[in-house]
Amino acid sequence: MSKNSTLIYFVNKFQADLSSCSLEETDEQSEGYLAEIDVAENAPSEQTIENILNFARSYEVIETQTGYVEMILN
Repeated sequence: MSKNSTLIYFVNKFQADLSSCSLEETDEQSEGYLAEIDVAENAPSEQTIENILNFARSYEVIETQTGYVEMILN
């Protein structure tokens, strides 16, 4: 859930900065934000990726007569 919060914060901060700038400043500022983002620094660890993939492999949703059933297979 923290990733959603981080995204919301980033979008709100960006929009606040946009509303206080002119159009020319906005183009320069958006390029600055993108340049500041370091992909390697923000990338998840290998263990985190492995945990997500393991969960995805064990998660299954089936459709029954009454609706959908979510299952975590062990």
